Amino acid sequence: MPASVKRFSAIADPHLVHQSLKADGVVVIEGAATQETIDTALEEIGSTAMTQNQTFALAGKSATFATTLLMNALYIDLTKRILTDTCIIYYEQERTVSTSEPQVSQTCILSAQPGSSGWGLRRQDECHHISHPAKREADFGIAYAANDIMEENGAVRVVVGSNNWTDLRDPKVEEETHVQMRKGDAILWLGSTYYGRTPNVTSQPSVLLTAVATAGFRRQEENQYLAIPWETVENYPTEVQRFLGYYVSRPYGGAVEHMEPLDYLKVKGDWSKYIPVDLI
Repeated sequence: MPASVKRFSAIADPHLVHQSLKADGVVVIEGAATQETIDTALEEIGSTAMTQNQTFALAGKSATFATTLLMNALYIDLTKRILTDTCIIYYEQERTVSTSEPQVSQTCILSAQPGSSGWGLRRQDECHHISHPAKREADFGIAYAANDIMEENGAVRVVVGSNNWTDLRDPKVEEETHVQMRKGDAILWLGSTYYGRTPNVTSQPSVLLTAVATAGFRRQEENQYLAIPWETVENYPTEVQRFLGYYVSRPYGGAVEHMEPLDYLKVKGDWSKYIPVDLI
């Protein structure tokens, strides 16, 4: 019998959620977002949210998604716990700890249209060439149910504990758990966990609003700088801009003219207005 997926409330202790993620690779957060927030995001995205199998660059299509759903406090806390990395830098007899903060790798809609056959099990961290079990996770995702996700209309397929498997072990049907969620619930999963989607045998689509983060020193699966125009991003709060990748992953990663990207954009390349910062 497949293992069940642990469920937590939206105000759960991040430490407890983190422990479950390390053991199982996946959890469900009940009531992660209000139904009103989901509806607002869908309205901003437009009709494609319910009619296309995939819609990318979601953080650029909905300000509500970018500023509220993407920046969910529990998700951000866990993202930092899982994906933040440090290293020791030596320079001229001094040693400094450099910290690489997480960044958005991809934002998209995953829709199961009526009659769709679903999609097979995979690991999200494929694009980062990870050997399993991962010494350090490369990806961490959140997917909000934009409507009720039931067995019949495209439940999420997961293999609990597969984050701890080697690459030589393939998942079997009997090891799968099918996750059902109510609108506003969210599933959190590690990139090393096998997941997929069941067929939709109903006449209505089911929709997941999804974001995946990766370590700051890794390449983003979706190029956020081209996918989302700066004219959109510049209207977002600084913490959203940084999460989308407009910051230096220390030491030096992502610098522009050896400057923090946001500083560079503020002064528009005018060095006379620039106040130097330490990029180590």
